[in-house]
Amino acid sequence: MKLCSPLAALLLLGGSADALSDYQTGQALYQQGRFASAVHEWYADAERGEPKAQFALGMMFERGRGVRKDMEEAHKWYRLAAENNFPDAQIRLAQLYMVGALDGGAQEGKKWYARAAAGGSALAQFMLGLLYLEGRGVESDEKQAAHWFELAANQGYAPAQNNLGSFYQAGQGVEQNFTRAFELFQDAARQGDARAQNNLGSLYAKGHGVDKNQAWAVFWFTLSAQQGNEVARKNIAASLPRLQRNLIAGSRVNIRSGAGTGYKRITRMEKGDTVYVLGKGGGWTQIYFEQGNNFGLGWVASRLLQGGAG
Repeated sequence: MKLCSPLAALLLLGGSADALSDYQTGQALYQQGRFASAVHEWYADAERGEPKAQFALGMMFERGRGVRKDMEEAHKWYRLAAENNFPDAQIRLAQLYMVGALDGGAQEGKKWYARAAAGGSALAQFMLGLLYLEGRGVESDEKQAAHWFELAANQGYAPAQNNLGSFYQAGQGVEQNFTRAFELFQDAARQGDARAQNNLGSLYAKGHGVDKNQAWAVFWFTLSAQQGNEVARKNIAASLPRLQRNLIAGSRVNIRSGAGTGYKRITRMEKGDTVYVLGKGGGWTQIYFEQGNNFGLGWVASRLLQGGAG
């Protein structure tokens, strides 16, 4: 079971059709790399109380783009935008407090995450859940953590879906429910979340919340491992002995990304190479394969496998 805890990162500039012209001009200049000119354009809007421009100025002072790097000025403009209920600014303020870049610490960070979370930001809801889980700026409270993870998960935020799935899997802050854990891991895994893919594979391997199926376990473990998840890589090795093992029968066989010759060739395998069968249909077999340090999923014509009529 693995929880997600994202690194603090600078948020990209937002924009909308109703933005004032100075802000839009500044944004165009920023994209051209003309940072000082962008700052000049944003000042007018920021001083009129436009939160997008205030946030943009905060970012420029924090990064030292077009102006000298100045965290006091960055804080000033971020705070003005945050007080104008601009969620990106609220989240950035919270991040800076949490890492100690601004005086105030975790409690001040929690306050701004809470403001953004109350406004509906899924990222802020997720981060607030982490604070309650870890007891940073608040007393540790697994039920509160689960509450905030659920709000973010309901908006389709994959890291929150994974963490809430882990809670249901362990009965942590909620009543244990493997079926609910499976649903949440599956939703996050389909979005490409590597931790959720590994967790989903584990449920298939153990038969928790779903019928035991080693082929699906290896499928999800592989997708996770291809993103660098070493735990998933070890899980593949544990599950492979439970799969049907087969050998390449053709002299030089194309492994494709889908069941048909119209799909892209992933690699080629030689006669006698070992593959593991995940499923069959329409004359094609889905396989897991390894070639040195390379590994993955693919499809091969069943007639090209030893004993594989398909």
